[in-house]
Amino acid sequence: MPENTMTDMMNGRVGDHVLVNGQKNPRLAVAMGTKRRLRLYNATNARFLRLAFVNAAMTVIGSDGGLLEAPVAADEILLSPAERVELVVAFDKPGTATLTTLDYDRGWMGPGRPEDKRLALLTADVSDTQAEPMPPLPERLRPIARFGQPTVSRRLVFTETMAMKPTGMEMGFLINGMAFDMRRVDIVARAGDTELWETVNQADMDHPFHLHCTQFQLIERERDGKVSKPPYLAWKGTVNVARGETVRLVTRQERPGTRMYHCHILEHEQLGMMGVVDVQA
Repeated sequence: MPENTMTDMMNGRVGDHVLVNGQKNPRLAVAMGTKRRLRLYNATNARFLRLAFVNAAMTVIGSDGGLLEAPVAADEILLSPAERVELVVAFDKPGTATLTTLDYDRGWMGPGRPEDKRLALLTADVSDTQAEPMPPLPERLRPIARFGQPTVSRRLVFTETMAMKPTGMEMGFLINGMAFDMRRVDIVARAGDTELWETVNQADMDHPFHLHCTQFQLIERERDGKVSKPPYLAWKGTVNVARGETVRLVTRQERPGTRMYHCHILEHEQLGMMGVVDVQA
């Protein structure tokens, strides 16, 4: 494997192809009226996949942490690296149905931005034969307990730097103005405390934020002074924080121990965008 280029270090290496279960645009044969449950996981290092299904209807039933409370119809879904989604896809039209990508500007730096739109990831060949009738989705999938009022608030600010080093220009990605140091504890938390984490992206590109050993609930997003609520309540392990955006989430660590939080693009955490949280009993 060749060494990372400067473009790779700035943006994260995206590679040349997007594979689904190790295959390039695999094909699926289904009868008309078929519904399939698909579990999608963005296992790429640095590609942001804005997904749509041409000639098929998508219903979201789950996220990183399992089922939602109720099914939610969706025309498109953005999966940043490490995010997951569960869908029920209805193939109601004969012909070809394709899981494809739409354009998404995540703030590419430098030359060589990959062509991310109109990638065919998965193709379903829908026959004229009518499938056996399938039961409708239940109106309720499971309850999700909402966190109570947070007792602790934290603020993480993402920034980037560029400096001349003996080997040339080098990028740095920081949280609260500091690069990762595994010998330093950045946050001391207490097991069982409900915490509000405010992640503020002041960098020039999106960063998928991941917190170890627990999950969280997204509360709201704020960008250009406009606050929006998530379309549904879900358990999350990774959330995309777009450039210029503030994302507020509520979480609780139940198990004592030392663990990480970081941007899920490997080059960004390698160049400093990671921190240590020590959860104490």
